[in-house]
Amino acid sequence: MGSSTKSVCVPMPPLAGVATKMAWVAFGRESSILLKMENLSSRPLDIVCACRAKDLPVLKLTAENLRQFVPFKSLRVFTARSNFRECAAVLGPDVMMIDEDTALTGMTLEELRRFPEPQFPQGAGWYFQQFLKLSFAFTETENDYYLIWDADTIPLRPLQFFDDQGRMLFTKSPEHHLPYFETYKNLFGKDPGYEFSFISQHAIVRKSLLREMLQRVEKNLPGNESWPWKIMRNLGGNKPNRFSEYETWGHYVKNFHPEAAVYRDLPWSREGNRLMPARPSAADLEKMGAQYAFIAFEASHKGLRRFLKPLLNRFAIPGVGRR
Repeated sequence: MGSSTKSVCVPMPPLAGVATKMAWVAFGRESSILLKMENLSSRPLDIVCACRAKDLPVLKLTAENLRQFVPFKSLRVFTARSNFRECAAVLGPDVMMIDEDTALTGMTLEELRRFPEPQFPQGAGWYFQQFLKLSFAFTETENDYYLIWDADTIPLRPLQFFDDQGRMLFTKSPEHHLPYFETYKNLFGKDPGYEFSFISQHAIVRKSLLREMLQRVEKNLPGNESWPWKIMRNLGGNKPNRFSEYETWGHYVKNFHPEAAVYRDLPWSREGNRLMPARPSAADLEKMGAQYAFIAFEASHKGLRRFLKPLLNRFAIPGVGRR
């Protein structure tokens, strides 16, 4: 896809244990690709999620199983600064918290709440947390991969995120929410070509390609605002929930960098509170792992969250507000 815009070339850092050809990024896009990808399947990953205080009980179980079943380097949690002490108490001192109100240039949650969008101000956090997870692409750019993982989703068996050729593994889903694709078309000027959905509670990310995607949004759309505001001003459709980070990122890779990814089917469910007992034991989780690779306990289903609420209250910091 050509451009008359002046290119800025940045050498890509070599990957440990990987034989590479020097790759360059021009406006975020590679003009040559890695020749050989080795050991990526076991390469430890930074795992990124966004969390409200009320999500902490489920995230505690999620974090424990991420360490067990995913190539684990670190867990980075975007949350309000007022939640930092509580997060450390529940999740442990090795989890790294990131202040959500300093992550996005020119956007805080309070500013987004004032945006004239149906379902706002209450629904603003749903968009905001997606932007937070995407923003990690601009952090520690010497490490070119990270894993987005939903805080309410517990992995149940070992998972890999690269095939034996070093291509990213995306998990497919049957979901189809039309406004997501209308937004995609607004952002990139073309239909995404729906074959399947990428909404599967997680996504492997190559930072250099995600930066390219977001820079393309900033370049393609008029005005001087940053990419989160440009996305908000170009939402498609007229229904609630009009942007998906998973759908946008997955279809961007499929359309602009098909050589970088392959697509897989994994068994998973978002009905964890219906399928599992209110007090799941390790044996319950192991048994469920025979059927599903991961399972989500979404906020609209109360079982496990209700059981774990006393745990969150036990770690609550007196005098500290939550959000």
